[in-house]
Amino acid sequence: MKATVLAFVVAAMAVISSASVQAGVVLSNMGANGLTDTSGPTNTDILVSNATAAYFVTGTEALELDWVSIVAFNNDAGDKVVRLISTGGILATSSPTTVGTKNVYQFNFSGVTLSASTTYGILPDFGLSWYMESANTSPTAQNNSGFTMTGFSTSTNGGGSWSPTGFNYTIGIASTGAPVPEPAITSLVCVAGIAFMRRRMKK
Repeated sequence: MKATVLAFVVAAMAVISSASVQAGVVLSNMGANGLTDTSGPTNTDILVSNATAAYFVTGTEALELDWVSIVAFNNDAGDKVVRLISTGGILATSSPTTVGTKNVYQFNFSGVTLSASTTYGILPDFGLSWYMESANTSPTAQNNSGFTMTGFSTSTNGGGSWSPTGFNYTIGIASTGAPVPEPAITSLVCVAGIAFMRRRMKK
């Protein structure tokens, strides 16, 4: 009986220690839901000669990227994507989304991990026209995510180099998928649980 109780307690501790609060929207200037149209009338065409990206730093916890939203319209033809980038290049690409006239569009990701305390960028597809936030407000952290917006940048050479821009575009970033467990923490909690239960059983 005691062995069964011990096994149950340790299993429960493993589940608890590997689970974290799901962050939901982690960075946004499109409302708390990351999907509110906060855009003004000004937009920028995303071209090879005029690429624009949003750069941010993650919080202290690794999370899975779920989706990115922007206010945009399609300047040419075909479905569009947004890309997760770093200084090393493209890390991941969203599933295609049909973009038409000016509206809020959501681009979904799957199986993409955002490491803790790491700088990333979001790069909308060429052919999109991206709208600026009406009050020129920078995205802020949501749900105590600890994410920090470092700014928007432009590139005139297809992403070879980037320069900061003073404009703030519309963006919402969400991580509603399961957070990535921290194995070291899980193991530590389980070991502590075993030691505690053994001491209790000896009494």
